[in-house]
Amino acid sequence: MIDKEVLLSMVCFITKHLRLCTLSICLALLVNAFGFHRGVARELPVGDVSSLRERIEFSVKWSFVTLLKTCMETHGLGNGKDPIFYRLTHQAASNIFWNDRMASIIDSESLLPYRMETVIKEGKEVFVESIVFERDLGKALFSHQEPQTGRSIVDRLEITDMSMDPLSAFYYLRKRLSPGNPSLELEGITGSRRFVLRGRLAAEESIDVPAGNFEVYRVECSFEYWPQGDRARPTRIKSKGKKNCSFTLWVSQDNHRLPVQIRYHLPLGSLWVKAISLTCYEPVS
Repeated sequence: MIDKEVLLSMVCFITKHLRLCTLSICLALLVNAFGFHRGVARELPVGDVSSLRERIEFSVKWSFVTLLKTCMETHGLGNGKDPIFYRLTHQAASNIFWNDRMASIIDSESLLPYRMETVIKEGKEVFVESIVFERDLGKALFSHQEPQTGRSIVDRLEITDMSMDPLSAFYYLRKRLSPGNPSLELEGITGSRRFVLRGRLAAEESIDVPAGNFEVYRVECSFEYWPQGDRARPTRIKSKGKKNCSFTLWVSQDNHRLPVQIRYHLPLGSLWVKAISLTCYEPVS
């Protein structure tokens, strides 16, 4: 039987680890009373139901302990069947007092982001951060709040032509990695940090998850990040500001490239993220 204080310590560790990675799980966990909010980042025009292209719900477990459920959605914005933009959303919630939400607007062809917004709710406190990519100027505007005063701050950050946010980088990786393009290295910013996401197609497998049986590609990934102030990537293995994490991603082999399972490798055990239901309206070509 796991002691409650030990479990709480592990949950706090997992929370910090995954919030820093911020790829698909934005966790801020409590020990019990886990619930799930179905209203995920609904900031589209009222009645725009036809824009929903895919919705995936996940169960998150550490060892044998179920922690919470999360949801990922993709919406099309623009001309019906041929959207100009995609709106990517991800939400993780522990109870009515806490809620993390990420949303990114990306180009439907290049899959590069125009804007990302992160909303973190903890009790009565709500923190909002946003990144606006100005690629023609080689800059991104990072808007955030000063924790002590709540004062709004806007920083201008240097970016490259291919800079992404974590949510768009995850989408790009699952959509563009294939047997013909078996490895990718993507870079970007979270606002306070810079990162590099790498993915390598390792094998073709068949797996069972609660949402069903899938023929999948197994993708081995690493995520490296460091403070925003260090413009260049730290090169020393034990650099004080540099952090690394690794995870394995299983995506369906059809054109949807659905992320049906993720395994985060932790110092103690693994965090398993498995699809429990999915709805896909996007036609497969």
